[in-house]
Amino acid sequence: MSEQHKPVSDALNEYYAKKKNSGNVHNEVSLTQKELPTDYSNVTTQELHNVTNHTKQLPSMPKFGSTQDDFMNKMSREADPDLTVGLDIIKLPSGGRYYKNGLAEVAVEYLTSKDEDILTTPALIENGTVLDIILRRKIKTPNVNVDDLLVGDKDAILIFLRASSYGKDYDVTVTDPITGKQFKSSIDLTKLKNKEVTEEPDQLGEFSVQLPMRKKLAKFRLLSSKEIDDVIKKAEAIKEAYNTEYNEVNTLRIKTQVTEIDGNRDKGYIGRFIDAMPALDSLTLRKKMLSVSPGIDMSYQFTSPAGNTFKAPIIMGIDFFFPSL
Repeated sequence: MSEQHKPVSDALNEYYAKKKNSGNVHNEVSLTQKELPTDYSNVTTQELHNVTNHTKQLPSMPKFGSTQDDFMNKMSREADPDLTVGLDIIKLPSGGRYYKNGLAEVAVEYLTSKDEDILTTPALIENGTVLDIILRRKIKTPNVNVDDLLVGDKDAILIFLRASSYGKDYDVTVTDPITGKQFKSSIDLTKLKNKEVTEEPDQLGEFSVQLPMRKKLAKFRLLSSKEIDDVIKKAEAIKEAYNTEYNEVNTLRIKTQVTEIDGNRDKGYIGRFIDAMPALDSLTLRKKMLSVSPGIDMSYQFTSPAGNTFKAPIIMGIDFFFPSL
């Protein structure tokens, strides 16, 4: 794997290696970690600013028609590193396979004191928009709509922001599944790796799975983070409207994702089929959806004080950005 295509875990490991050697993080993380691109045919804007190169500020990306010599001349201009905000290029776990524009990496700016004002705003925390607002501020690649990103890609960016700003260690409280007792542990965020997804979608961006009970071939697509949020809101609205003790978020999500049942793409038929689908078919479908969804493997191996070793998922709450003072 080339440096240009390193995942977020590798970027973080390089980040902390340079931090240890230099004691100055923002001056060390730069675009010089990768080869400069030679093909700007996919550039959608004329400028990408505020990139630091060691103790020098990288200038804007070259305009159309600029030569590499022009770009290198701009790179040599001095700037006070203490008055600039650094950024780094993060490779998305999806690899750009699920976006029409082929977005495979994004420029991400480090968190600043102003961002902490957002992270501590009660109204934004309560309505669940605080992390999306942070992402909109910190992603500097032009024409990136946060709502269109896959959940796994957003997680990768958030993990980088947390680790590069507050440190790689994340303290959590975990329950030992054997003894039932809780204990405190620390997660090394640099050890989180991309999920291994080997199956590619078809030309429509869809995946196929054979349902064992109905003997039907189902096709489905991956949902954006905004689509998943809409499913959750719709499920809650239905629960409240009908005063039920449960919500239908899993069923609604499957209905939204499935695009075809044995060649039938009628949404009305698909909805009725899923309502009557045997539990084993539902489980098979959900497992396949999870296995092909790119992202960070959020399961982490813990060892309890009793010596029991087990894996448990990492939950990123608002405290994810606030280590203990």
